[in-house]
Amino acid sequence: MNYQEISNIIKERLKLKTSPVGVKLFEKEEDAIENFEKTDKTMHCQAIITASKGKSFYGTVNEIGCPTGAGILGLKEIPEKILNGSQFDKMNVTSSQESGKTLIDSVAKNNSIEAIAYMPLEDSKVKPDVVVIIAKPRQIFDLIRANAYQEGKRMDSSVGGTQSLCGDIVVNSIQTNEPHISFGCMGSHMATELREDQAIIGIPVSKLEEIANSLKTLTGRQRS
Repeated sequence: MNYQEISNIIKERLKLKTSPVGVKLFEKEEDAIENFEKTDKTMHCQAIITASKGKSFYGTVNEIGCPTGAGILGLKEIPEKILNGSQFDKMNVTSSQESGKTLIDSVAKNNSIEAIAYMPLEDSKVKPDVVVIIAKPRQIFDLIRANAYQEGKRMDSSVGGTQSLCGDIVVNSIQTNEPHISFGCMGSHMATELREDQAIIGIPVSKLEEIANSLKTLTGRQRS
């Protein structure tokens, strides 16, 4: 798979100003060290935005600052106050501890890892697990159409307004091997450069080439 070519197709056809981002989960940090420099302290969602602007790097539990996001990704244990729903209740994310527990139970969670790498797709040094695209809704719409083009398959997404770029976009897309859409969570909207007019899609790498080729066909027809 030619990641440079695929990235060019996606950026050109969607008129993106930033790059699709490859995300790779590493069971062992030593495998990340071979190809990436370690980042400074950041959040997973901000790391994706930073990589979309052209920088490649990796982080561990010491660098990925959001405790819940790091737990969802498998870098650490998820705090008990999150797992039992009490923190969501306290923060008024949900109406009660019980509903908070129901919400976090529904979020996709990864097995234990030691590192996670972020890279502009065109500069991929390793095969990513998932490709994340941050774009305007109209651009995401074209990717939905491209996903349906070959087999007529609808895109199912599970969102709850929390753990968006970690659980919904990265982990869920990998575990289901299907694309997923999300709209950010309170953390990503309050503490990162994610804009109000943007949405996010995660595409498992196994689906990437097909979606890019379908996008090229569909947008080519629009131009003719």
